[in-house]
Amino acid sequence: MVEACARILEERGYAGLTTNAVAEVAGVSIGSVYEFFPGKEAIVARVADTLLADVSSTLNARLERTDRRQDVHRAMRHLIGALYALMFQHRRLLQVLIFQVPFVQQLPSARQLQQELLQVVVNGLQKSREHYQLTVPPSTLYLMATSTAGSLLHLVLMKPPGLDTDTVLDDLATRMADWLEQG
Repeated sequence: MVEACARILEERGYAGLTTNAVAEVAGVSIGSVYEFFPGKEAIVARVADTLLADVSSTLNARLERTDRRQDVHRAMRHLIGALYALMFQHRRLLQVLIFQVPFVQQLPSARQLQQELLQVVVNGLQKSREHYQLTVPPSTLYLMATSTAGSLLHLVLMKPPGLDTDTVLDDLATRMADWLEQG
């Protein structure tokens, strides 16, 4: 049902989402939908939770591979590239969640996404301290996480024509790595 909801959101938008549509696409009865979810808002919340879990899992897996690299610039590019690829993969769903779902900012998973991104940066920094000898204040980590997320989200959803994605990702990784090294 959650996967059916995500497909409907991607194909029809939030306005096209109904519990009847979820039941139809999922191949279950409407009673089954209501057995698990009180309404379409609850299913959308679960879709957001699932997306957050995917982002967190993917980034932490990439972080495990990234922290073995000796160069902070390459490591940052690797991590930013992974986050971009994940956002690009889910771009239609993100677009609907951000621009069409009226209550998305109140969802715990929406608020938790920023914390997850910050935690990935913190975890990466902790794992790489011995390699890179970096000490970064929490305010800088916050700015790095939110700036990166915002930049990538804009690149995925509202990329200006003629802008080369790899160049932007390279520049962003360079800026973030420089920021890390400056502390």
